[in-house]
Amino acid sequence: MPVQAAQWTEFLSCPICYNEFDENVHKPISLGCSHTVCKTCLNKLHRKACPFDQTAINTDIDVLPVNFALLQLVGAQVPDHQSIKLSNLGENKHYEVAKKCVEDLALYLKPLSGGKGVASLNQSALSRPMQRKLVTLVNCQLVEEEGRVRAMRAARSLGERTVTELILQHQNPQQLSANLWAAVRARGCQFLGPGKIDHYLVLTGYQGKRMTISRVS
Repeated sequence: MPVQAAQWTEFLSCPICYNEFDENVHKPISLGCSHTVCKTCLNKLHRKACPFDQTAINTDIDVLPVNFALLQLVGAQVPDHQSIKLSNLGENKHYEVAKKCVEDLALYLKPLSGGKGVASLNQSALSRPMQRKLVTLVNCQLVEEEGRVRAMRAARSLGERTVTELILQHQNPQQLSANLWAAVRARGCQFLGPGKIDHYLVLTGYQGKRMTISRVS
């Protein structure tokens, strides 16, 4: 029976034993399905499948790489290199480049690091949607094909959100209100008046430059 997944803000600890990840006993191992579990708990599984969604683990657990991106966020000592053998030299090179990019991006979550594996969301310059998308990317596993596909989707979603927030940063409230009202009318939702739209802008956080425009576009 699948285990209930933890909250996304609890990405710094193992969702099974609830211990914070470390470089010794509770090494974070990301699976192809993007769930991350400590190596100790993975070795205790009765069947070789993700305990959350039952996705089969096709790669030997001892071969799966430790998630250095998460280790650096808990202040653990991260090794300079770990040996990963893919099908050819070209894949190894691309893997190392992608891995380094994810680790660099993960540093934007550094201010979020809280106690007992739970992230504190109040200290980050990133909006909550950006935080969540970045956490998804950091938990992707790049050795298996499924993990790489998920990483590409997560990276694209993160990029699209970045562009959206940049646009919101440089758009004045009057223009944004007009564009939002036009989008609502284009969808046939004409039951909202301009006053309600302006009220919606405030409620969705435009004053903090973090409005989720995807709700109407």
